[in-house]
Amino acid sequence: MSEYVRPVSMVNGDGLVNPGWARQPLFEMNMTAATSVHRHFFGAWRLKRWEYSYVVTPTVFFAAQIAHLGYLGNLAAYLYDIKRDILMEGTLNIPFGTGVLLADHPRRGTTSARAGRSARLQSEITPEGKHITIDWPGFHGPDSLDADLLLGWPEELESLSVVDPLRNGRFAYTTKVTCMPAAGAIRIGPETWECNRSEALGELDWSRGFLESVTVWKWATASGRTRQGQTVGFNLCSGLHDRGDNENAMVVDGHLTKLGLVSFTYDRRHIMEPWHVGSHDGRIDLSFLPMVDRQSSTNAGPLQSHIHQLVGKYSGTVIPEGSDPIVITDFVGAAEDHYARW
Repeated sequence: MSEYVRPVSMVNGDGLVNPGWARQPLFEMNMTAATSVHRHFFGAWRLKRWEYSYVVTPTVFFAAQIAHLGYLGNLAAYLYDIKRDILMEGTLNIPFGTGVLLADHPRRGTTSARAGRSARLQSEITPEGKHITIDWPGFHGPDSLDADLLLGWPEELESLSVVDPLRNGRFAYTTKVTCMPAAGAIRIGPETWECNRSEALGELDWSRGFLESVTVWKWATASGRTRQGQTVGFNLCSGLHDRGDNENAMVVDGHLTKLGLVSFTYDRRHIMEPWHVGSHDGRIDLSFLPMVDRQSSTNAGPLQSHIHQLVGKYSGTVIPEGSDPIVITDFVGAAEDHYARW
């Protein structure tokens, strides 16, 4: 599909999506103008929107999410202490997404959510990047979660934005930003994990879509620094975009290489055993060694989900466009096996 280099509407004047991709978030988010949304009786409830960010340092992996699924809001955060092998997590569901406000573009505005008096999450675009603040009383037993993080997003950092038409008039949009220098602090009870720009990196997953009622994907992502000092990040997905454009890309020292389709090899019955992720064009050859599995299941009549969200270490080779292979070793990142009927 086409690469866009100038701003473009996600949906054109005829009510059809403009498929393609860009190295910056150039798409204007007018997805409610799509004809397929208007024609669907429950169109507004079928729109899925979420913003997920993570920060990784040599000692911790921390992630937070604000999501609006049309009929339900979801707040989630988790911290994995790498050295102590301890996972702390919290999840809150908000009927009808009351109190969830989402920005209308990845590069502007504020996304925020409040669940009664129990939690407040906010992600705001500033001139420096994404400013994330969390105040979550009783996050882990009696201990509260307080986080104040800045994920740097310089203008010259290339990212991947994709509009992909799916079946039956459905479509998906995502912006994935890797290699974001991060700074700030995360506190749970009496413990504090500091993040500084010399060693902490983050990612933003800003996604919207009129998705199919059954959605399945596998996802792999990490950002890190090689032993030679290169900054490398990647986002790889299989299952959601395989029939159109895809969201597979790597970023090396701020420059993006768009990739072809990828394959995931692992045993779902023994999900903590090693995985392999490779691209059909030969540019990605990675092993993934899981360290922890954050899993969740929902069985509520027609609504079902089964999700494995793992933190682990990636090693292998990546080959950017016009470059020799780059070896990455023990990059801490995430992998996901996702099924949802929503």
